[in-house]
Amino acid sequence: MDSPPRDDRRRAAELMTAAVPRAAPTDHVARTLSMLREGKLEEAGHLYLVDEQGRLLGQVPIERLLAAGPEQVLADLQGPPPLEVSPDEVAESAALLAVERHEADVTVVDERRRLLGAIPIGRLLALLHEEHVDDLLRKGGVGSTHPAPTEPHRTVDAFRARIPWLILGLAGGWVAAGIARAFEAALQQEIALAFFLPLVVYMADAVGTQTETVLVRTLAYGRVSLFLHLWREGLLGLLIGATVGAVAGLGLYLFGGHRQLALVVSITLLATSCVATLVATLLPLALDRLGVDPALASGPIATVLQDLLSVAMYLGIATALL
Repeated sequence: MDSPPRDDRRRAAELMTAAVPRAAPTDHVARTLSMLREGKLEEAGHLYLVDEQGRLLGQVPIERLLAAGPEQVLADLQGPPPLEVSPDEVAESAALLAVERHEADVTVVDERRRLLGAIPIGRLLALLHEEHVDDLLRKGGVGSTHPAPTEPHRTVDAFRARIPWLILGLAGGWVAAGIARAFEAALQQEIALAFFLPLVVYMADAVGTQTETVLVRTLAYGRVSLFLHLWREGLLGLLIGATVGAVAGLGLYLFGGHRQLALVVSITLLATSCVATLVATLLPLALDRLGVDPALASGPIATVLQDLLSVAMYLGIATALL
């Protein structure tokens, strides 16, 4: 039996600390403050209210606790419900949710809602910064092991981090050349087809990159509906393709007088824009299902795939219509 794909993304349990302040809702402020002074805490943004079984009931912001009278009951000082995640939650998703809700920390609870600990805001911000840098490197076709700017002496390591993606692009270029060679007759019949090949490839890449960026951001939150996303991005691809295709075709016809070529460019831009949204949606989702960081799809993998499809569709449509 095949083992499930490995997901190397860090989990909430790896970032949390169990050394957080806890108390019962019926405790008084004076007793709680005395307990806090004696304890060794790693995170004190909130005081967490738990029952006898350790189940999370709520939270009290520390500023409310410090401003309250010594005889006040903690239950009367509760703030908004805490943000709860499971120990197996992807840590980046938890961090993004905390930012979205303006939370100072995130509580980690088990399946019975027993409080295991909390993730401090400092660790959440450090994680988001690290993931942001990693995503930028991947989108630029650079491995996450690339040396930092402060380590210019690691030239060999930088070479190893960059060259695999460039080899991938080189292989894609050879395949694209083979596709163009298969349509040599169409290119000989209408040499002007070659002039608009960069335009077709660029537009498909641009549309795909927009779709990938939105999807990777959504995947980081862990909330994606495949059908709704395909429908939305497919409709956007259709509208974008129809718009840019009409503008390009009209401009080509008015200023160049090439009616058939204008038709080929227009139809191709419409088709490649739609296909680009499908590729840019399905590829990150497939990588995510395999346990691979979907940000990989925002870089050379999607670019090479979309370039090959764009060239094949453009020359195929030209062969059929010219």
